[in-house]
Amino acid sequence: MRAVVFDRPGMENVRVMDVEVPRPSPNEVLVRVKYAGVNPVDYFTINRGGKPMPHIPGAEFVGVIEEVGSNVRGVGVGDEVVIYNRLFDGTCRYCLVGHEELCVNSGLIGVVTNGGFAEYAVVPTTNVLKIPRGVGLDEAATLPVGALTAWHMVFDRAGVKPGELVVVFGATGNVGSYAVQFTKLASAVVIAVSRKASKVKGALMELGADYVVTPEEVQTLVNELSNGLGADLVVDAVGQATWNLSFQLVARYGRWVTAGALTGGDVTLSLPSLYSREVAVIGSTGGTRAELIKLLDLLSKRRIKAPIYSKMSLDRVREAFDTMFKAEDRAGKVLLAP
Repeated sequence: MRAVVFDRPGMENVRVMDVEVPRPSPNEVLVRVKYAGVNPVDYFTINRGGKPMPHIPGAEFVGVIEEVGSNVRGVGVGDEVVIYNRLFDGTCRYCLVGHEELCVNSGLIGVVTNGGFAEYAVVPTTNVLKIPRGVGLDEAATLPVGALTAWHMVFDRAGVKPGELVVVFGATGNVGSYAVQFTKLASAVVIAVSRKASKVKGALMELGADYVVTPEEVQTLVNELSNGLGADLVVDAVGQATWNLSFQLVARYGRWVTAGALTGGDVTLSLPSLYSREVAVIGSTGGTRAELIKLLDLLSKRRIKAPIYSKMSLDRVREAFDTMFKAEDRAGKVLLAP
């Protein structure tokens, strides 16, 4: 099979080559990959290294089951499936209450195992979910990283409420574009922030943004809309580059939530500014299997949209990463089609 492979860290070491098709163990399935989402986690895996080495990245993918292990029940050959990418043991205190994303033996498919940037991949049957009728494989491929992370952030962790003023930084990204949708789904007033606001305004407003502004403009707008009080909720998966601004925007008794540190993870926090305003700083990582099932249902009922920017072949993997990071008009997912 053809696969994206690197044998040492660094994007310059990525190549597409023929490798052996993996065989499923008794509790695994072999998936013929149809689409794989391109995400920052894949970029960091390539640049930091994965397991095993040489390594096939790809933490977000969908496909059709080609073969099942001897112990597999509930799914079969020919089923269209999406992969829940968080490995979990199912027995720790967090798994037992439905928070697989916090499993003490957790890891990501595509990071600690070979992933979906290939024609075939093997995954545990516990990580396979059937795609409902009416949901396209390409649409489902946008869910396991971007959509799931955003859903868990804004609903489970931050508890967005109707009528709240919400600011979403990195609104054109894989997480941000879904965070815009989900906060609007909750009937919030949504400000989408992007450095390329003029080029993506239409796309973000179609996803539910009420306002689309640059980082330089957002403070003034928040003050106008809140009578100087600030935003009830700030969603920021960008990291260091936006921290100072995004934290300043939070109203007294407001919330600031993050699920990523794309531009760096070290920030300076003023404790008096935190406690005197009673601001809640909230961390979030991934999401649960139940939440991914919920997202599939919402997509099947057309309650949400799958924002797809472009589709590329495996041979264009480096171009795909360049597009994700640099395309001035991108507001949605870049997919690889093995």
